[in-house]
Amino acid sequence: MAILVFSQNVKLESLEKFSILNDNNNIIITPHFLFENEREFINKLFPNAKFYTFADFLTDEEMSAVDIMSYVLASNDYQKNLNNIRRYKNKIVINKVLNRFKTINQYILSDDLGIDETEWKKFGFKRLKGEYYYTAKNKKVNIKMLLKKIKPLKKVYDIFRSKRQKCMYNPEEISVGYYKGHKYVFIGKMNRIGYRFDIEFNQSQEECDRLNKGEYEEKDKCTYLTTWHEHWKCHVPDDLKYSVRWAQDGYLPPNYSHKDYQFKPNNVVYYCWDELGTGLFKNQELPYELIPFRKKIFLPEPKFPETIKNILIVASGSGDWTALKNRSDDDIMVDAFVNMAKKFPDINFTYRCHPTWVHPQNVGVNSINRVSEYFEWLKLPNLKLSSNIPNMKTKEGYQFSFSRSSLEEDLENADFVFGEHSISMIDAGFKKIPFCSVNITKRRNFFIGINNLGFPVCTSHKEIEDMIKSSTGKDFKEKYLEAIKNYNEMTKI
Repeated sequence: MAILVFSQNVKLESLEKFSILNDNNNIIITPHFLFENEREFINKLFPNAKFYTFADFLTDEEMSAVDIMSYVLASNDYQKNLNNIRRYKNKIVINKVLNRFKTINQYILSDDLGIDETEWKKFGFKRLKGEYYYTAKNKKVNIKMLLKKIKPLKKVYDIFRSKRQKCMYNPEEISVGYYKGHKYVFIGKMNRIGYRFDIEFNQSQEECDRLNKGEYEEKDKCTYLTTWHEHWKCHVPDDLKYSVRWAQDGYLPPNYSHKDYQFKPNNVVYYCWDELGTGLFKNQELPYELIPFRKKIFLPEPKFPETIKNILIVASGSGDWTALKNRSDDDIMVDAFVNMAKKFPDINFTYRCHPTWVHPQNVGVNSINRVSEYFEWLKLPNLKLSSNIPNMKTKEGYQFSFSRSSLEEDLENADFVFGEHSISMIDAGFKKIPFCSVNITKRRNFFIGINNLGFPVCTSHKEIEDMIKSSTGKDFKEKYLEAIKNYNEMTKI
């Protein structure tokens, strides 16, 4: 028996050269879930191969413990925290794999997208080289790390870095607004947050010039504001005389075990757009406030369709920032709705991959392409991919914030929306479109804050099928209207 471990960054065609694995007892282990077309291709190379994901060997309790332990051992170093999460998670998977399978040959092809090659090598896995969609350029990063370790050079590096940061502000991403006579300077793009503000922000070249000179106003006159997804653009010094707010710009699961939000300057307070958004910060004992000029957006009564003709599925994302998320989470939801498209040939299904999937540290640069290839291989006339695939070959490089325009287009014809824990489901609700969350993973439900208000959740393929069938019925409508009432009452708080 042989075990082969690799990520979706490997081009499957490059596996053809590994004739050493050509027997009938191969075990394929990946962080992602291999689609039917991919398994068919691999089985042609290695007949009767058996396929497993990392998630098959992990429990919710184990993943949560990894999050907590990784943070404690990171000593407030964010990159170390990420490395710890990946390493300890891999250790659990390796031990369970080797206890379950008695092997002669063990190989690994990847050191990315959730895989820690070093840990697998410790247990005798040999490295094989395949062809890859993306190869990281590590030289610059390694030089920075070396400089940081040498104290005299670290000071020089820090001075050089601070000078560079002063020149990084873009006038198109600096806006100013006023509330009750107090000045607010917004840094970054307003794509994900602007619709939640009840005051007007205007671009300011003057404010941009001031920031680029390293001139900041103290907290009695000004508050600097950015979003969670773009907080790295804000270089206000970590000094308590300055007021800085990082605003919520998506749904925040109150039951996250990961400690991402602990990594912040001392003068940062989190801004939440409603009471539901405060749950995470309460649970992790972090400073927060409700946005003082937040726009209270209430859910309208939906237009319940008489028949379901068009279903939109909005995906979330994954990466190494928490052990609780696996890259297979996204894939198994793709697979679930492929099955729904087969069961309901008269319904059109549109799958919207999250645009940040293609970041090389998230799901992978080829992640949306492989879904597209899977759909083309299936040739189901009622299943298509959203056209929101981002072009990442830009001057800005890989992004974490995108225009909402493509979502608006996807929602135009949707009768019903499914998703895991995406804020896009709430956006659908604002458009009078009913929604339902899906959690067919083995870990906790991240949309629990919304589900606790009464909105439906499916935990299996059968429940998704039943939801589609019952979503036009009287019982569904009554429960859904009660959930809307609860959401709106929460919004008023």
